[in-house]
Amino acid sequence: MIKINLLTEKKVKKKEPLLKSSAKRFLINFIAFTAITLVVMLAITYYLSSSKDDLSAQYQHNQVFMTQLQKSIQDLKKYESMNNAIQQKMTLIETLRKNQAIPVRILDEVSMLLPNGVWLSSLVYKGDIVTIEGYAFTNLDIVSYIDNFKRSTITVEPTLEESKYEELDKVPLYKFKLSFKIKVGN
Repeated sequence: MIKINLLTEKKVKKKEPLLKSSAKRFLINFIAFTAITLVVMLAITYYLSSSKDDLSAQYQHNQVFMTQLQKSIQDLKKYESMNNAIQQKMTLIETLRKNQAIPVRILDEVSMLLPNGVWLSSLVYKGDIVTIEGYAFTNLDIVSYIDNFKRSTITVEPTLEESKYEELDKVPLYKFKLSFKIKVGN
């Protein structure tokens, strides 16, 4: 009897087609995976490119909008500075209007308080201080003038700074200098 081993050959024949089908399956799976990966990558690239274009357009729009806002801010600052300048001028005008009557009141008060025997040679008004220089026949006339200032409603702190004897054209006189503060706002 002859023995033929058919099983071994069948196994060998089955292994070769199985190896070929595995390689085919691997190759098909690899190609499918690569194709799917490429499609996904193309979709992601398209999405990112589209997003980039949208963001670029939004950036350009925002730049234009920012330029307009900066121009508006500059205009606003310009108007605010003009408003501040006008406000300062209005304040200055109002202060001048309030204080314009003060020199007239000073001259009026100084002349009303002037006793007989006293005359003035100069009057200086700086800030709220008035300095007067003049002549009198006696020291009592000067004291009377200072007492008049003490009773005045617009003068404060009258002070005799100097009183000295002088002869002017052989006439005996007393030269004096006094100062006082003004009550502003009366």
